[in-house]
Amino acid sequence: MLEELNTAIDVYEAEWKKLVAARKNKRFFESLRPTAVGWKTEDLADYDKRFNELRELSDQIHIAWMNDRWLATMHLRDQKLGLGIEVIKLMQRRPGSSDATRLDHIDFLIPENVDAKAILAAEAGLNWTEEQNGDFCKWISVWFDNTEAKLRTDTTVGVAIAELQAVDKKVLGAK
Repeated sequence: MLEELNTAIDVYEAEWKKLVAARKNKRFFESLRPTAVGWKTEDLADYDKRFNELRELSDQIHIAWMNDRWLATMHLRDQKLGLGIEVIKLMQRRPGSSDATRLDHIDFLIPENVDAKAILAAEAGLNWTEEQNGDFCKWISVWFDNTEAKLRTDTTVGVAIAELQAVDKKVLGAK
């Protein structure tokens, strides 16, 4: 699985560099730090197989049921993937979806005090949208070469923490 991930990240990185090279504000795009890779699986059997393989390599895992599918956020224990990535988001494809499987996106951290939307709006020919999934997960999607960069002000791990804190408050309130 790690070899598949690294090969896909290498291909993604080449396309990302082309996108950055074509931008007016290269400095902004170059300042974005990759923090996680999203991998979409075909079905539950594929998800389980890949989860089991990655579980052996992880030291922290958060699993969530969202949009009728399983999502796992996995932190690699002793290694990093290409681009210095150490968090994998393993996602079961949504029921009824025909989305492509394999590498789905890479998360990039937006530097503090940067108005990313203003910068993106000033970029001619750039396809981007604001997205949200659940109460805690928000990002800006930049679409290119049949893939996506998710620009975020937080990390996937931060979202998992917020989700667990919400559950904790619910449990504490349910005396």
